[in-house]
Amino acid sequence: MSGFYGADLAHVHHTGFADHSTGAAPALLALLRRAGLRGGTVVDLGCGGGQWLRALGDAGYAAIGIELSPALAKLARREAPRARVHIGSIHAVPLPPCDAVTALGEVLGYLPIGGARIPTFAMTFRRVARALRPGGVFAFDLIVRGARPLHTRNHRVGRDWAVLAESVEDPRRGRLVRDVTTFRRVGTAYRRTHEVHHVRVPSRREVLAVLRAAGFAARASRRYGSFQLAPRRLAFVARKPATSAR
Repeated sequence: MSGFYGADLAHVHHTGFADHSTGAAPALLALLRRAGLRGGTVVDLGCGGGQWLRALGDAGYAAIGIELSPALAKLARREAPRARVHIGSIHAVPLPPCDAVTALGEVLGYLPIGGARIPTFAMTFRRVARALRPGGVFAFDLIVRGARPLHTRNHRVGRDWAVLAESVEDPRRGRLVRDVTTFRRVGTAYRRTHEVHHVRVPSRREVLAVLRAAGFAARASRRYGSFQLAPRRLAFVARKPATSAR
């Protein structure tokens, strides 16, 4: 296993899977404006290749990204040169005072490689609440539990790469394992890399309850505006009260 979003998978993600962040961007920008946030600082947890950071910068926000993968962080800095991008765990890099926090693409569900402990949703949500200014917005999406376990196989092909992925859910443990094999052209040959990602799968009710316990007003949706999420994914939009002791 090559690690977490090594150079080849980072390249594939950036060039072939930007549709999630670019598709969600118009609705998220509209959400910020409706909340009265027409400027200010937005922190994107797990910023990936930086497409959402670029959209934020173009819209006049001060964008800060946090990304565990050095390869993705490098791409994000190139994609969004006005943004500040920090390399490190989204659970460890200090969050600055900010007006909004986002986490797109199931970021908050990923479990660490090697069995390291990860904060609970309750700890993460309280941490975000402390960083947000009164009236701030917290938007993210997750895979959530459903009537039937997820078991999917898919592939995608780009100009100089191909990727195969299989996802298998264990509903008893609330976990999903995603096995990803990447082929990237190097000269006249293709290099093969392999990664295994572990993702926690909570229920919709659980996430909303923990958000509300952290002091947020929250709702869940199958879409960001007109952008429909993939099956079993939900977008959560939370707001910190305009006046709060947190």
